[in-house]
Amino acid sequence: MSLADHLFKPPPRIVAGEPATGWIGLLTSWGALGYGAAAAAKSGGLLISSADGACGANSPTVCAISGWGGLLMGVVLMAVGTLLGIVVARGFGPPTTWWVLPVGLGALAFAPFQAAAGATIAWGWLIVAAAAALVALWLAGIAVRRGRAALFGWIRLDGIDAREVPHRPLDQLVAPVAVAAAVAAGSFGAFVLRQLSEA
Repeated sequence: MSLADHLFKPPPRIVAGEPATGWIGLLTSWGALGYGAAAAAKSGGLLISSADGACGANSPTVCAISGWGGLLMGVVLMAVGTLLGIVVARGFGPPTTWWVLPVGLGALAFAPFQAAAGATIAWGWLIVAAAAALVALWLAGIAVRRGRAALFGWIRLDGIDAREVPHRPLDQLVAPVAVAAAVAAGSFGAFVLRQLSEA
């Protein structure tokens, strides 16, 4: 079995639920994933800032505590997003189980660029960020090659199993909605972390 088959396999049981439940699962799972990724990226920037004392009005200790707390919150929220995709969305929309690793690594890649103004970013951080970005792109490419399930899910908008009945053009709406939910929640998460770190 290839690495792609290990990482991006269909869930053992796909339940064709109600469309309304599917939409709730789609929005909550991708919202949690977006918020968690933004929190992790912003918190990584705070930790980098605390390492060289460039925390603005805050002390390095406050900066470090905020960074570790935000990083923990981000990781937990990404895990919660994955769980919501499994138990609520249940195959509706792009599977968060497949996308949490690329999104999480993408958050790590953006962390150095979230450091406070005036922080000195060591080359080591930039190398780690570049490596995380490359692995995230590689994993995203593997996920996309898994086919329509990676982008639109296994369940259609009408709740029918798409492995038995093909997706319709209307079903392609779920991919941009998932991206929009992640971006909106991520923007809100970055705003919240910025307010907390500047308080």
